[in-house]
Amino acid sequence: MQSISVKVEIPSEFVPHLPDAIVRFGYLHPGIEVRTGDGFALLSATDDSGRLSRDIEQEFLFCLYRQKIYAETLPLRAALIAGVTAT
Repeated sequence: MQSISVKVEIPSEFVPHLPDAIVRFGYLHPGIEVRTGDGFALLSATDDSGRLSRDIEQEFLFCLYRQKIYAETLPLRAALIAGVTAT
């Protein structure tokens, strides 16, 4: 079985969010293995899995972007909820 891989460059400002994004991506694409290196992620799947589409890099980067936004807005959302519920 041949493995197909896609290397995705990760901008430095997204690196802190990479572990959580990998978990999210793994849930959405269980047949794809994600390995990381210095400034990149390697997405791999076997040739017959049919899971590695042309758009997989875009989907991975979208998961990473969503995780960054989630983490950065969490304090704001917590403060808003605390203000509304008076806790």
